[in-house]
Amino acid sequence: MNGLIIGLIAIAYIAVLFYFIIKGNKKSDDLDDFTIGGWSMSLSVSIFYFTATWVSAASVLGVPGILYANGFAGITGWFAGWFFATAILPLIAYKLRRPMFPVRTIPEYMRLRFEPYVKKSFIQAWSSVMIIIGYISYVTIQITGIGYLLSQVTGLSYFVSILIFLVFILLTVLGGVWSVAMTDVLNTIVIIFGLVLAAGLILYQVGGPTALFTQLQQVNTPVLHGGTPVEPGSMFSPLGTFSLAAMIGIFISNSLGAAVAPHWPTRLLSAKNVKTAISTPLISTLILTFVFLCLLIMGLGGRILVPTMPEGMASDQIMPLLITEFMNPVVAGILIAAIFAAALSTSNGMVLQAAIAVSYDMYRNLRTKPVADGTLIRITQVLLIVISIIAFFFSIKPPAFIAMVAAYVFGFFGSAFIGPIFLGLYSKRANRQSAYAGSMIGAVSYVLFTYLTITGLLVLPIPAIAIAMGLSVAAMLICMAIFPPAPQVAWEPYFEEDISDETKRVVDLAMRRV
Repeated sequence: MNGLIIGLIAIAYIAVLFYFIIKGNKKSDDLDDFTIGGWSMSLSVSIFYFTATWVSAASVLGVPGILYANGFAGITGWFAGWFFATAILPLIAYKLRRPMFPVRTIPEYMRLRFEPYVKKSFIQAWSSVMIIIGYISYVTIQITGIGYLLSQVTGLSYFVSILIFLVFILLTVLGGVWSVAMTDVLNTIVIIFGLVLAAGLILYQVGGPTALFTQLQQVNTPVLHGGTPVEPGSMFSPLGTFSLAAMIGIFISNSLGAAVAPHWPTRLLSAKNVKTAISTPLISTLILTFVFLCLLIMGLGGRILVPTMPEGMASDQIMPLLITEFMNPVVAGILIAAIFAAALSTSNGMVLQAAIAVSYDMYRNLRTKPVADGTLIRITQVLLIVISIIAFFFSIKPPAFIAMVAAYVFGFFGSAFIGPIFLGLYSKRANRQSAYAGSMIGAVSYVLFTYLTITGLLVLPIPAIAIAMGLSVAAMLICMAIFPPAPQVAWEPYFEEDISDETKRVVDLAMRRV
């Protein structure tokens, strides 16, 4: 592989990236701009912001690995789940972005919707804790994916590779939401171009669409070196090696869980109005269709070109293997940039969300004395460095099966937030007690049942995510029936066009705008 050509492509990408970093930093003047883009993103920027974050290392590296090992099961659990999530998100955007001054974070939504009168909101703090845990885990797999890629295609050590990626996370995130959003404009373009180019090359090498599916029908080689051969035709199974319960769980995590994962609703909050927020996931779906079609071709085409992974390699490493063995330097360089952009566009946004959860939703929320906006921004920037380093150290000993870790994170978020977000936005009766019960019971039961299932201590006929979500919603409905409904100031901004002066006063106090 020609390292000079790849190096020149990398330099070009980095140069343009720095242009967008500088452009984004100039727009982050105050707390609103830094945390939520001032609720002012245009439709075009919002689409880039949304799309780039959706396509992560878990998608670009993990999903081809799932497709390589399990065939069409990757469509059943991952593609179908994620596209269902984009279909649900407009329902959230319609309500969540509706107020004239929306919340800055999802934990702040939990506060204003369920306990607007309190001076210190513990449900806001509890929600931020879950965000910190989930996003540190998710950023870890992004760093891991890029570490695999760079170390395999460049010859650099895994440690040096993840250290390089850490530097880029910090460069793109210290300017806040606008810095992330502006770099995502570039990253989206690079992702689309790189994946389309690479998929076209792989499709050509396997002989075209018809030849791809014909050869796929005949695959009988083991996935891993020394493994068990598979039955011919098994690549077309909608379940692959997964049980029905496991596949249902993966689908629910990637659909309902992903839809309420806080970074998606937060991105829609950044839109300049409700119409933009609703349109963003709908239009982005058209772009994502091309992206995931390319991933499908590379995952399945990889199984034809590499019938069995070489000794010592896992299926998650099929993309780096395709780059080094089946692509010319130009295509390889562009695809490397695309994968790097995919991981970066997700990592920086999630690091930012985790840092804001600490500084804004915990420190500012629980502190009695007010904190100046400039001070809070500086605290957040320090936390960005700290959280990035924590994720970096976790990635030194990386988890296996990148796409599966992503599904667990989405399952955790779905169990914790599915009830409070949907019932909170669509039922005036949803009250404080129901929010606490639904969020805590959902999160704890998901962790418990997932652990018992993974360790083999308990065999469940239905997936842990379904149990956890069911318990969460049931707990909320019971509390809504037993306890008094939420006060008008809690639900009014999400149900009425014009809100009362009392509601305005309470919201301003809770968000500390006065």
